[in-house]
Amino acid sequence: MRKTEKLVNGNIEVSIPVRLKYDGHKTVIVQPDKLPDTLEPGQMTSLQKALVQGFQYRDALESGQVHSVSELARKEGQERAFLFRALSLVNLAPDIIGAIVSGMEPPALTLARLRKGIPEDWSEQRKAFGME
Repeated sequence: MRKTEKLVNGNIEVSIPVRLKYDGHKTVIVQPDKLPDTLEPGQMTSLQKALVQGFQYRDALESGQVHSVSELARKEGQERAFLFRALSLVNLAPDIIGAIVSGMEPPALTLARLRKGIPEDWSEQRKAFGME
């Protein structure tokens, strides 16, 4: 069920239940009435996995499960720099996130390119990653 919610800070959050499915050649979004039971991590691209990690790390911080990136790094057995890179992915423009989720990102949008830095401005992100 699609849900739209206005947040305290004025932002709007849209939740749409979908799953990603990898058919051996590409990743597709499966509609809610056709959702498979699970999506195995082996079915996602490295970029999709990194994006999921970023959102999981953000959720752990926002929910209070951990109180700092340092604590999260210890818990996950990762370097802080790794977590900061993963966390930066949640600041991508919504259409860029959608392209990654659907497996339709342009060739210029790679993990290697994202590790070089992500512009704060969404229009600059679109230019940098070939989404204009």
